[in-house]
Amino acid sequence: MDRALLHTAWRLADETMRPRAAEADRGDIHGPVADNIRALGEAGFFGLGIGPEYGGLGADEVTRHEFTEILASACGVTAFTQQQLQTGIKFVVEAANELLKRELLPVLAAGRLRCGIALSQLRRAGPPPLRAEQAPGGYRLNGVIPWITGWSLLDGFVLGAALDGGEHLFAYVDIARHRAALTASGPLPLSVMEASDTVEVEVRDLLIPEEAVLRRQPAEQLGRDERRGLTSHAALPLGCARASARYLRELAQRPGREALDGTAIALTLEIDQCRRAALTWNCECVGHPEYLTYALRARAGAIVLAMRAAHAAVVATGGRAHLKDALPGRLLREAQFYATAVQTPEVQASTLDQLISPFFGL
Repeated sequence: MDRALLHTAWRLADETMRPRAAEADRGDIHGPVADNIRALGEAGFFGLGIGPEYGGLGADEVTRHEFTEILASACGVTAFTQQQLQTGIKFVVEAANELLKRELLPVLAAGRLRCGIALSQLRRAGPPPLRAEQAPGGYRLNGVIPWITGWSLLDGFVLGAALDGGEHLFAYVDIARHRAALTASGPLPLSVMEASDTVEVEVRDLLIPEEAVLRRQPAEQLGRDERRGLTSHAALPLGCARASARYLRELAQRPGREALDGTAIALTLEIDQCRRAALTWNCECVGHPEYLTYALRARAGAIVLAMRAAHAAVVATGGRAHLKDALPGRLLREAQFYATAVQTPEVQASTLDQLISPFFGL
C-alpha cells in the first residue's frame, strides 16, 4: 500500500470533495465534479493503474481499492465518474496495440487526456445495439451506445462493438476526429449520479482505423474478464457504507445519541470484513475452485452492506433525511445505484440471495 499517495487522496477528499458533495450531487458535470476530476488529474491519480514505464504510478491493488473507497466516501458522483475513466484507461493498458499505448498512456497518466468507456451494450440480451463490420483500413460501426459517462469531459473513449462471427471489437475513439459520426443525447434523467453527464450516443458510419483497435476477442471472453474482476467493483459500495458509518459516528457525538456509536462500530467491523474478503478473493485467485463462490459473496456483500448502512443513517436521522441535500438520503440513492453497476446475472443472483437471507455478512 502506498501510504503517501493515499494521504494525498484523503486530503483531496476531505478538503475539496466532501465539503461540496451535496452541490455536486444536485448540479451538473461542469461544477464541482469537473473541478474534482481536474484535481485528480493534476495529482496524477489517473496514472494509478498505468505502469511507470508509461509515466504512471503503477499502484498495487490494495492502494487502488483504498483510493476508490476514499473517493466514494466523500463524493459519490465524483467517485463513479472517475471510476468510469479509470476503466477506459484499464482497457488501453491491457491492449495488444503497443504503438497506441505509447501514444495514449503517458498523456492519460498525466491527466492531459480523458478516456471514457462504452461497453454496457455488450452485456445486453438480444440483437447488439452497436455493430462493427470490416471496412477498408479498419471497421465501420453503426448503432447506439446506451450509456457513456462524463461525456462533456471526454477527449476519447474505449468502445466495444459486436462483430459478425461471435467476436467483440474494442477500439479507442478520438471524439474530435469522429464527432460527425457521434450524436449524443442530453444527460440521462437519472435518479442519482445525474451530474455524471451520462448520455446515450447514436453512432452513424463511424470509421475506426486499424491503428485505433485495441483488440478483438471471442464474445464469451468479456464474461470471463468480468468474472476475474468481480471483487474490484466492491470498492464503490464499501466507500458508500464507510460514509454512512462515519455519519453515524458524528451523530453519536450529540447529547442523547451515544447509542449510535455501537451501530457505527458494528457496521465498520462488517465493512472491514467485506474489504478483506474482496482483497483476498481477487483476480489472482480466479483458478481456485471456490473463487466464484467467495468472490460473488464479497461483491454482493458490499452491495447489501452499502444499502443497510445508508438505511441505518436514514433511520437514525429521522424525517430530516428526506430533505434534498441531506447526506443520508444521498447515500441511500448512491447505494441503490451501486446495486446494479457492472451487474452480471451471477452478481444479480448473489445479491438477491443475500437480500432475502436472514443472515448477512461473509
